Amino acid sequence: MDKKKTLRSKIILVTCGVIWQGRELLIAQRKPDSLLEPLKWEFPGGKIEFSEDPPTALKREIKEELNFEIEVSDILCVSSHNYRQGPDEVKHVLMLAYSCAYKKGIPEIRDVHDFKWVRVENLDEYDFAAADLPIIERLKSLYSRPDRSSQAPAGSGDRPLADRDCLVSKLKEEVNRFVSERDWEQFHSPKNLSMSIAIEAAELMEHFQWVTVPEARLLTRDPDKYEEVIQEVADIAIYILSLCNSLNIDLSESIGKKMKLNRKKYPMEEYWGKFTN
Repeated sequence: MDKKKTLRSKIILVTCGVIWQGRELLIAQRKPDSLLEPLKWEFPGGKIEFSEDPPTALKREIKEELNFEIEVSDILCVSSHNYRQGPDEVKHVLMLAYSCAYKKGIPEIRDVHDFKWVRVENLDEYDFAAADLPIIERLKSLYSRPDRSSQAPAGSGDRPLADRDCLVSKLKEEVNRFVSERDWEQFHSPKNLSMSIAIEAAELMEHFQWVTVPEARLLTRDPDKYEEVIQEVADIAIYILSLCNSLNIDLSESIGKKMKLNRKKYPMEEYWGKFTN
């Protein structure tokens, strides 16, 4: 009687993080010597060790691979994939994908080949590991939307601005030009501007009024809510720049002086990891 060969499948339980920072997600590239799909891109994570719960394992893996801390929220989806290792053996990867938020530290290459921050609509540009593909489809179904800011009609004085190449003086000029074009300087007294800053700050607070800390960090998953927060932050910044214009305050110089005072007032060795009123 012939013996039938049975296909052996080893189930490995792993976890990964869909880590948000603003509108972008962190993806990592596997090392060249990886046993499975070397140099493929993935959502970072790893095996769940004995006695670990998945969120604890995920936090540990992110720290080991990229040396920063995350806030772990709810499960986004579960992915299942079979990797054939030989003619008679299959490795079955069952992966729990968690929605996460950046919390603390600067990501760096530790146990990965590379990493990038990308938007959902750009994920298709990368060659992902097979087990991660269902996660991408889930993300695209939930969060992939056109960037409305790039579709907005340009006005006569509109210019593309970005933190990486924009001086504070240019921002002050941009705000001042807008105000001058409308003859609004007459209304921009220090009293009115300081009150406007407080009012806009209160409107920003409304977006976070009834949510938990993890929910607040992950608010950026919702493009509409995130856009509302961006608009409120922009309003606050515009009024601050207007106040600086009104009172002839050099904002960069003021921040530099204040940070110098703060370093003396809150020495690192005394206040490391502590907050104060």
